[in-house]
Amino acid sequence: MSNGPSNAYNGRWYDSPESTSQKRAWAQDAPYTRENRDSIRRLVGQMLMIPLDSPTIDAYVTNMIKNHYVGGVLLSRRSMRHSVEVRGLVEDLQQAAREVGYPHPLFIAIEQENGMFAPFGNGSLGTQFPGALAVGAYRSVEILFDIAKASATELQTMSINLNLAPVLNLDDPNGGVMTSRTFGDDPVNVSRCASAITDAHRSRGMACFVKHFPAPRQGTSGILETRTLTTEPKYAPFRKAFENGVDGVFLEPTMWAIPTEQTFEGKDSPAQNLIRKHFGYEGVLVGSCDRASEKVAGVYGGELCIRGFINGCDMLIICEHPSDILDTLEEIYTAVEMRRISKAAIEQSLERIRRVKERYLSWGAAINPPAMQLTLPSLMRHHRELAYRAYEMAVTIVRNEQNILPLSKPRRSTVLRQPTGYCALFTPIAPPRYPPHEGTPPDPFEFLGKAINARGFAVNHSPYTHEGMTETHFALVKRASFIVFVCALDTDPEYPAQIAALKMLTKVRLEQPLIVVAACSPRELLWDMYLEVLICTYEYTREALDAAASAIFGDITPTGVIPFKRYKAPPLSQTPTRDMQRWEVHQWEKRRDLYASADLWKKCLGWSPKWQLDASTLSNLLDRPGHSRHFVVKDPLAHGKILGLCATYTIRAGRNLVGSLAILMVDPEFRNRGIGLALHDEAFQYMRAHPEIDNAQLGSIFPRFFPGLPEEMPPGDQEWFVRRGWMMEDTYIFDLYLDIDKWRQPEDVFGPLSNQGITFGACSPAVFEDLIQFEDKHFSTYPGWVEKYRALKDTDDIADAVLAFSNNSIVGAALVFSGVGNNQISRDIPWPRVIGDRVGGLACVGMGPEYRGRGVGAGLVCAALLELKNRGLAGCFVDWSTDRQVYESLGFETYGKYRTTAWRKV
Repeated sequence: MSNGPSNAYNGRWYDSPESTSQKRAWAQDAPYTRENRDSIRRLVGQMLMIPLDSPTIDAYVTNMIKNHYVGGVLLSRRSMRHSVEVRGLVEDLQQAAREVGYPHPLFIAIEQENGMFAPFGNGSLGTQFPGALAVGAYRSVEILFDIAKASATELQTMSINLNLAPVLNLDDPNGGVMTSRTFGDDPVNVSRCASAITDAHRSRGMACFVKHFPAPRQGTSGILETRTLTTEPKYAPFRKAFENGVDGVFLEPTMWAIPTEQTFEGKDSPAQNLIRKHFGYEGVLVGSCDRASEKVAGVYGGELCIRGFINGCDMLIICEHPSDILDTLEEIYTAVEMRRISKAAIEQSLERIRRVKERYLSWGAAINPPAMQLTLPSLMRHHRELAYRAYEMAVTIVRNEQNILPLSKPRRSTVLRQPTGYCALFTPIAPPRYPPHEGTPPDPFEFLGKAINARGFAVNHSPYTHEGMTETHFALVKRASFIVFVCALDTDPEYPAQIAALKMLTKVRLEQPLIVVAACSPRELLWDMYLEVLICTYEYTREALDAAASAIFGDITPTGVIPFKRYKAPPLSQTPTRDMQRWEVHQWEKRRDLYASADLWKKCLGWSPKWQLDASTLSNLLDRPGHSRHFVVKDPLAHGKILGLCATYTIRAGRNLVGSLAILMVDPEFRNRGIGLALHDEAFQYMRAHPEIDNAQLGSIFPRFFPGLPEEMPPGDQEWFVRRGWMMEDTYIFDLYLDIDKWRQPEDVFGPLSNQGITFGACSPAVFEDLIQFEDKHFSTYPGWVEKYRALKDTDDIADAVLAFSNNSIVGAALVFSGVGNNQISRDIPWPRVIGDRVGGLACVGMGPEYRGRGVGAGLVCAALLELKNRGLAGCFVDWSTDRQVYESLGFETYGKYRTTAWRKV
């Protein structure tokens, strides 16, 4: 992120509208002449983008590329029929640009926010992924990262290189942005979602521009205020995006289309003053010349575009009719010649556009795009499970009075008057999301009826109109076992009629359960009336409706939360509780959080005598500057109390680092409220942003709480990690313990090994380098393993390495440690000290491959036990064993058993 100009805002007003460098450039700005008209076209054209509304390249588009050098083309739903056709269309566009000497390829853009009304992703052309509001409900940025990466991959099959998404505006009923396009009203969650999407696009080599940067409020003097910007929640997601180096940002019309007299003292526009100077952002600023902009500006055509460039836009999307576009362009060219648009401003904008294009685009890939490993249909089959999983996670049970749900088979006889009766399904008349294709019913809610029918109920499906409930509907109600009523399209003028129909239904129904499904924002349903059961799916896609049926009949356990909290004032009996809390995550600080963390550990794990940790031991494990980053959620109503803790470490594995999610715990009294999810997401966002971390593991290596999920963990807690994307394996890791005082050395261990020429002894300085070479050769791929041997020299603990020799060559090694030594392992593994003061440990036991299976391992363990016994230790702890047979044959018993999980890409 750029630091911005030298006189950036720091709490005072600006003395001048431009930086010194800008003034100097403008003073030297030489005017263009009519002889330079072709040069002007080439410069200005790169700052323009036009929409393509047909599946073919017509003369208008060809003329805009070859004669006016537009810098980008925006694809719409009407221009996309088949992925192969779109890919060919894009190649033709790029070829036309190359032929006339474009310095960089065209931006081929799309507004793909996913959800119901995105131009791509209807289940036929592209995977149907959930939109922003549903994403805000399931609150898992790792799933969102996977979705955004999958969506970007599918777009790349059509050679699309720029996505104009996501929307970073907070949900506001009066804000002008549809609720379904926002992630909710929590700026922290919106920032996390935006970071996940932009990171995913960047990982796929695709640019993305976020939107829509809002204008600040006006002060009493009419001047736009900037004093309190840092504290306004609506700017927090954009500030975070700027810090992450987002490629570009769309501006609200009130940021760039306003008349000059409404700018800062008639000199600086909001874009120049706020974004460039206040936030120090140097990416691409984009405006869209559409009806909304014309309404704000009071002008249209060329004058609107001119105002956009004067007020700081680097690019404009011109939505003019082809018959009017030439007049608009001529007005822009004349404004450049007359110096209304400065040459210096044009050059600065072109430089910002050039940086983005050089980062993501190349002529080689544009003209001859690389072959995709999988075609779009193959990718859609591959991504289908991810999409369904995300929709299921988004389903939110807002109310479930009298525990009516789930309507599982065993409960139907107790919940329903007629367990074998039928379901009355009432749905609104909703427009099709896409042009109908084969297999798509004209009524999208038929999918819900079929899903209910598949669970063993006959369904009487009766749509209702703006006229509300009729006698036909009332007749169905009287004979129904239960009723499902669906609301949708909260932005539709007829939505109030849906609410009125629902109110009427609540009055005329008998005693049947009424299940209300909000296939849109549920805001109006929260407090306006009493509803026994309210389920939110936020969309009426097939996947969302299938997920709703699964939740109703108990096939899934809904985990979604309402993604906004600005409800109408509820009755006193329905005052919002902590369940509606949006949790802010803080970075762990030792001075502030250590003792509260120890209290949380005791509360979460104090039930087991094996896992007791005091504050001092916890400090040794958590306080690892440079190799750790921990996060906490605090109770806003109790000073200093920690409700959740997540500890992460990094460890070297080859050329890159592995991130470890070492521990995640939440106060038992505050679980199932989103605290664990907030911590989990924050940890993954940190690891994803780290330039050297490629993979993440659940558990940790050094230092270590647990190497995996403890077997004692309740199944529900293990399932929680599975829903977060962790893949459980069928293997286990074991910690073992041996009482040395009761141990007797086996008589048949050293004799046979001595006959083979195998001897044992402690390491000495003379053979230390040989030891390191042996470990490097055989165990360099084991994270942290070789480093523990190397560290012996620095701590003067070389004798802690017990070696096996054959003909004076090292063939095996093991590390022993105790609490009184300097060996780092004694600080990395806390459980020997928990067992007792005179307990040592054994770690990093390994032999050369040709000596495995010959008893060398058992001999090495016995030699290590004798060493610990000679040091006066009473017990031996062995950590991280995947094969416990050797140890059990020598008398060890299992201390801890842990389920392993597969490493995952971040």
